Amino acid sequence: MNILYVNGHPYDKSFNAAIMKSYTTAINTQKHSVKTLELGKLSFDPVLRYGYSEFMDEDKDIKKSQELILWADHIVFSYPIWWGMMPSLLSGWIARAFVPRQSYHFTGIVSVEKLLKGKTSDIIVTARAPIIAWPYLNNATNPLTRNLFFLTGIKKRKILRHDWMTLKPDTQARREKFLAKVARVAASL
Repeated sequence: MNILYVNGHPYDKSFNAAIMKSYTTAINTQKHSVKTLELGKLSFDPVLRYGYSEFMDEDKDIKKSQELILWADHIVFSYPIWWGMMPSLLSGWIARAFVPRQSYHFTGIVSVEKLLKGKTSDIIVTARAPIIAWPYLNNATNPLTRNLFFLTGIKKRKILRHDWMTLKPDTQARREKFLAKVARVAASL
């Protein structure tokens, strides 16, 4: 299986970077190939300047991202939740990389050809807010599960959540326990 890990946190020393390391090192590389995209290290324009009415100039990072999306059988999205949303960097990357006629194609008013059908995904999110509050806030996984996955045909496998980031309950032992859980999920592929 080809696995693409997308780290949507812009800071390369964040806990999300540790999560990426835990996930990718737990994968059995005898059975799977793994590639990573660290969005904070790329230099693409995350603004979809013309919507989808015009194509933007070709961007090497977006082109490479699209090639990796097509290559992957399984895509991991990892990101922090800020203000109830994914970072704008990840949102902009999704808008630029998952484009019509490559990821999906409307064939009628309410019908869509899901061009990434057969691919699966894990979602790993970190947040300061406690999980118990998430139903009252914007659930930051919905843009992936209800929108992107619905249109493209990607099937959700697991969602892992780590809350209370940087607050008193967020101890080193708790983080290590979460990293071990991440590793178990990756090893189960």
